[in-house]
Amino acid sequence: MRTRLTLQITGVSDGRAFQPASGRAGVTVLGDRTDLYAGQPIQAAGQLALIAGPLNPGEFDYRALLRARGIRLRLSVDEPSGVMPDLESRPAWWIGALGSLREGSRDRLIARLDDRAAPLASALILGQREEIDDELNDAFFRTGTMHLLAISGLQLQVLAVAIGIVLRSLGTPRRPLYAIVAVATFGYAVLVGFSPSVTRSAAMTLTFCLAAIFDRSTRPANTLATAGIVTLGLNPAFLFDVGCQLSFLAIAALFWLLPPARAAVARLADSFRACTIGPITPLDDVEELFRPRWAKLPREAVRWVTNAILVSAVVSAAGLPLVALRFHMVSPIGVLLNIPLIPITSCALLLGALQLGVSLVSAQLAALIALPVGWLLRLTESCVFWGADRPWGHVFVAGPSWASVAIFHVLLAIAAYVWSAAPRPSKAKVGRTFRVVSLGSWVLVFAWCLPGWAFEGLGRRPKTLEGEILTVGHGLAVVLRTPEGKAFLYDCGRMDDPRVGRRIIAQALWSRGVTRLDAVFLSHADQDHFNALPDLIERFAIGEVIVPPGFAGEDNPAADLLIETLSERRIPVREVAAPAVWNVGATRFEVLHPPVDWHPETSDNARSLVLDIRSLGHRLLLTGDLDQLGLVELTAGPKPEPPIDVMLSPHHGGRSANPAWLYEWAVPRVVAVSQKPPFPAASDALTPLGQKAIVLLRTWKTGAILLRWTAEGIVARGFVDEGEPARSRETRQDAGERPE
Repeated sequence: MRTRLTLQITGVSDGRAFQPASGRAGVTVLGDRTDLYAGQPIQAAGQLALIAGPLNPGEFDYRALLRARGIRLRLSVDEPSGVMPDLESRPAWWIGALGSLREGSRDRLIARLDDRAAPLASALILGQREEIDDELNDAFFRTGTMHLLAISGLQLQVLAVAIGIVLRSLGTPRRPLYAIVAVATFGYAVLVGFSPSVTRSAAMTLTFCLAAIFDRSTRPANTLATAGIVTLGLNPAFLFDVGCQLSFLAIAALFWLLPPARAAVARLADSFRACTIGPITPLDDVEELFRPRWAKLPREAVRWVTNAILVSAVVSAAGLPLVALRFHMVSPIGVLLNIPLIPITSCALLLGALQLGVSLVSAQLAALIALPVGWLLRLTESCVFWGADRPWGHVFVAGPSWASVAIFHVLLAIAAYVWSAAPRPSKAKVGRTFRVVSLGSWVLVFAWCLPGWAFEGLGRRPKTLEGEILTVGHGLAVVLRTPEGKAFLYDCGRMDDPRVGRRIIAQALWSRGVTRLDAVFLSHADQDHFNALPDLIERFAIGEVIVPPGFAGEDNPAADLLIETLSERRIPVREVAAPAVWNVGATRFEVLHPPVDWHPETSDNARSLVLDIRSLGHRLLLTGDLDQLGLVELTAGPKPEPPIDVMLSPHHGGRSANPAWLYEWAVPRVVAVSQKPPFPAASDALTPLGQKAIVLLRTWKTGAILLRWTAEGIVARGFVDEGEPARSRETRQDAGERPE
């Protein structure tokens, strides 16, 4: 178990005395320290370091997220006793009071809810998502309804409107009514935390309430601008927060895109009616006016549903390019699911808030209110899981570029402005020139989107063969992309972490514009080399999976399950063995090991699939976890000619898999090692390679190792070396690990 907390630093000790210091650190304690409380002064002993940035292409920048929260350091504490109360310092009472309020509110909220509804209630009503399991979180993500799981402006607006309706029904005067709504809005924002969307919504609500109190009118643009100033004033880093960007986009869409969308739908409806029934006459209007209320209900229901779908579609469309760019997901089913889920979750929110208030007075009455809260939350969960299971409900995409997203929103803003600035027929005759400009602006929006995004991936093809040895810790993933637009993956896994597929490998592929893998090579049947494949199967089209002979068997149920999954998905599995050779465009693939029918009783590692990949006369050797008899068999063959340019160190640089005679046989110019950081003072079998003028690149040091084939050689450099000249065998051999 690990305990995570945020520490406000007031001093740092060098082992002799504390020196004044300031800043925030994210603390990870190996063990249970849930006895600590917010605002408590403590002393912590551990390893303090700067938070690392991304190590792979497309990887989420966790460092930037924490920096936006003022956290720049991480402190790793190896045991629970490494954190001790500081009895000489005073607690921060205001932080402690707020922490107690939040913890007490959560305890009262979930006291009468079952284990299934409690985590969802904490997330939906209090913004505490720590207990949401991965399966439910993934279902919300796939259905495009994450805004319902996290506290956003929607929940705050629902609460503010409900309070206003109740106060008005009680006959509360106007000024006290808006004052109470403003105070309640601010109090709820303090309780759940000032996230970007909550800050935006609270600022807009407070602006509206203050205007109403002082008899001032409000304009959408001014209100939104005020919210932007307040949000960025609270934290300028919110400007780069995708949640903040989507929140403001959604409100802007409601203000300026919904009216033209409604007008367009109304014109279509009138045209359809005119073609099928006939044009509306004044007599029809009179008949509609005197129809009984019950007779109008079906039409009103259709109108309400149509309007709800239109609102959901407009907001989703406005944010779609940004969502595709940042999350690589398009969820059309979210447009439909929002229709039932927004009312359901709004009712759950209001009843949950009522339950919290009533629990201060009567536990029995609060328990009664908790019953419908639980029903509504379970219904929400069922709807989300149903939507996530629809194969047509979502699609993973590589996403557009930042430039195309920016151009899309500029064109959209121009189109919305042209429509809103149009002279109305009641005031002036709309000229032909304006109609052309208005129509042309909307045509530009869609003309940019559809063909531009459909063919954007063509511009990401490399000019020559390129590859990345990704940083995945104790595991392996090598991406290869050809100038013909083909993409290949050699191994895909990490020890005890199959989610590396969605977190690192998929992100790297999407960042390169890859949506299809023509082949996935699995070197052998260890899980740290294939456990990410199920995640990738869901996100990418895969042409085939290539394995060595004897990949699966009775002694490896995980590999058997993988083969069964591939069969269910109708992905062909092909066995290859030495001396198989084939070409893909200008790239040559050759299997060097294992030979056909070679020692089937040997270990999986010894039977690792060894690939020799050549382009422009230069070679990359991929070795998997080859060791023992496998190394003997490989080196018994003729020495590579020409020599290997870049070689993957077998078995993550392990001593038994990297004898000196292996490198005497291969004579590589660069050795790449996929490994996690070693323990301090651990011996290293690869250090002597520096004496042989071999450049050594380790993924935990350099980040992903980027490879690019040229006529002169294979250029290799680390992902973290941004802006520096690339390492190559001619110009930058000294950039790797070399002797002094």
